[in-house]
Amino acid sequence: MEEIKRLEDFERTRGKLRLPTDIKPCIVKLLEDSSVREADNPFIVACELHRIGRTEKQIESLLMRLDIRDSKVRGVIKSIATGRYKGFACPRLEEKGICLYKSREECFWYQAIPRESQKPYRERDFWRFGWPGRLTAPEIVIYLAIREIEKGKGYPAGSRLYVSYREITRVSGISMGWILKCCQKLRDKGLIKFKAGIQHRWRGKASEIKRIIPIPRPE
Repeated sequence: MEEIKRLEDFERTRGKLRLPTDIKPCIVKLLEDSSVREADNPFIVACELHRIGRTEKQIESLLMRLDIRDSKVRGVIKSIATGRYKGFACPRLEEKGICLYKSREECFWYQAIPRESQKPYRERDFWRFGWPGRLTAPEIVIYLAIREIEKGKGYPAGSRLYVSYREITRVSGISMGWILKCCQKLRDKGLIKFKAGIQHRWRGKASEIKRIIPIPRPE
C-alpha cells in the first residue's frame, strides 16, 4: 500500500508540474517539500530539470514559484549555464538523504534502468546487429564511452546527457579532435541524437547526446 501511495503522489505532482515520466521520484518529492529551499537542494532540482530537457528560463520560473530567493535562483541558473554540471546520480542522492527508500535498489525508477539481461533491451544488440562492421574504430569506442558515461552517472540507457568533449576523451581515450566528427557520424547512422556544444577555453556549452534505445538495426 505504501508503494502504491508513493506512485500516486509521484504521478499527481509530476502531472501538476507537467514533467516527463523519466524524472526521478525523489526530485518530484523534493519539489513538494519545504526543504527544497535548504542548502544545495535548489541546485539539485535544477540539475535534474536540466537533465530532462528543461530550458534555463523554465528552470528559473519553477524555482521562483517555490519561493526560493532571487539571488539563490540567479546563482543556480548561472552554474547550470556553464554546462559543467550534469545532475546527481542515485548514489549521491542516496548519500544526501534525498532517496525515498532505504536503498536506491528499492526505487521503481532505479529498478527501471535497463539491464543487459532484460529482454526488451539488450546492449548486445549493438554487436548482434553488426554495428561494429559499419563503424570506424573511433566511432565504436566513442559509442561505448557514451554508454559508460550513462552508467557512471546512474542514468537509464538512452538518457539525455550533457557532456563536454573533454569528458568523452577522458572515458574513451580518443583525442578531442575526433569527437565532433564521430558524434556526427553516429547521429547520421541512427545510433544517437546529438547537438554539438560550444568548446571554448574559458566558457563553453556542453554537447547534448542521447543514445537511441532500443538499439536500432542498421538501415
